[in-house]
Order: sequence, then structure tokens, then C-alpha cells
Amino acid sequence: MNPSEKPLVIEAAITPLRRGAPIKEVAENIHEGKECLAAGAGIVHHHHDFRKDREGAIQEMIDIEAAILEAYPHALLYGDYIRGTAIWEKNAHLQPMQDAGVLRMLALDPGLTLFGRMDENGLPSDSVTGGATFAEAHSVVEFARKHDKPVSVGVYEPGNLRWIRAYAQAGMFPKGSIIKLYFAGPYSMGFDKVRAVNFGLDPTPASLDVYLSMIEGVDMPFIVSCQGGVLLETPLARYALERGGHLRVGIEDTGGATEMTNRETVEAAIALAAEVGRPVASGAAAVAVLKGDTLVTA
Repeated sequence: MNPSEKPLVIEAAITPLRRGAPIKEVAENIHEGKECLAAGAGIVHHHHDFRKDREGAIQEMIDIEAAILEAYPHALLYGDYIRGTAIWEKNAHLQPMQDAGVLRMLALDPGLTLFGRMDENGLPSDSVTGGATFAEAHSVVEFARKHDKPVSVGVYEPGNLRWIRAYAQAGMFPKGSIIKLYFAGPYSMGFDKVRAVNFGLDPTPASLDVYLSMIEGVDMPFIVSCQGGVLLETPLARYALERGGHLRVGIEDTGGATEMTNRETVEAAIALAAEVGRPVASGAAAVAVLKGDTLVTA
């Protein structure tokens, strides 16, 4: 099959991360998730109220996913990390979600990445570090393998792909796992249109070619995202579709740079896919696409 004809899976990252903005309530996350799935998304990524303690955060994540799965049982859902320092403090929600029967996918960002924003002098002197050491990442992969849950593996820097390539070649990722290529926009995550010096590569076709050259021969699907910018306003979106990739949209990643709603970003992605000739897979069909299985009716 020509890469530009493969069924497309759309991820919607629905929860805005904006400092000082109101926290999105549980009901809002549920509503937004359902709206995006109804529009054609196959994956929904959401957050929770970071002010809550561990027990409260875990229960909120369970409540969000249980309610969405009741309406869309084949949806691939995953939340963010919860507050903590060690990897299993941040991932303390995974086992309870598995026990509750709502764990469908989990996130992993292997390798450490700096996220910065400009100070009053226009210099990137303010930064935070995210990600996991390779040893921590290995423990998350082992958990995913134990429970046969696909992993959304985030790539912020090109070197992250060397780790992914090694694990993929060793057959370590559960079926349905996906390589999530993050490209950097001009704005800082967590703010509205605050300029930043971000990680990784720019959202261009040339950048995607670099990434894909590093995972040539790796039998895993890939999805592209622009953090701190609007993916659908970049040349990367169409080019990724032409190369057989999938798209992550939604308002989380935009840094406040779009007026579209979550559902509208999904609809815009579908419209772009139609221009390229990519059909959209949702529901059980989206799961089949990521697993490389024969397509089934959504």
C-alpha cells in the first residue's frame, strides 16, 4: 500500500496546559474526549487536576477514562504523569487503572529533555527538565509488556530514537505501540503565546526526513506533533500524511496559538487527510491500524 493511502489515526490532546488558566473539570475532559472520538479521533490524551494528591489524581484519571470508554469502548486513552520524583511515583496511576480495567495505553518519554522559555532579557535562562532515564524507561516497558498495553513513546530529541530503535529491534514494545515525534513550535508549553527556546527539531519536512532516516527498518507506526505551535499550520502536517504518518492535534500542544476547539482540530485534520487521499480509522479500526492487523469495522 502506498504510504499516502494508509488509514490515518488521529490523536487529540484535549487538556490545555496554561499557567493561571482554569483547571478543566472531569466532566469537561469527558465531554471533550467524546466529542473528538465522535469526530473521528482514535486516540485521546488528557490531563487531570495537578493540585490533587496521589489518590485524588488517580481516581480522577480512572473516572475520566471509564466514562469515555463506556461510550467508546475501543478508544485508546492515556493520561499524563502525576506528581512525583521517581518514575513510579509519576506512574502511580498505571496499576490502579489496570486494576480498574480502564488502562488502554501509556506514555513514555525516554531520555531527558530541557524545556525553556525566554526571560525578561529575551534569553532562555528559565527551564525545566522532563523525561526518564533509560533505566527508568526500561521499567515502564516491562510494565507495558506484563499487561500487554501499547506504549506511546515520545521523542523530543533525535537521540531518543536510538533508544527506541534498540528496543524495537529487540521486539520489546507491545503490539500497537507508536513512536510519537514531537517537533518544537515557537511558544512555551504551559503559557499563552510566550516565546521559548524549545527542544529538538523544527516542524518541517526536512526534519521529519531526519527522524525517519534514524528508524528506517523499524516496524512501528509514527505520529507527529508540534508542541508550542499549531501542527496544521505547518508544512509538516501534510508531509507526514504523505509519508504514511499519523497526526496529533488538540489544543494542549498549541501554546494558546489557535482559536479552534479540540473537535475542530480533529475535523481540520480529517479535511487535510482527505486532500491527501488518506482515509481515517477510528474505534476498533484505529487499534487495528496501529497493530498492523487486518482492518475491522469501527
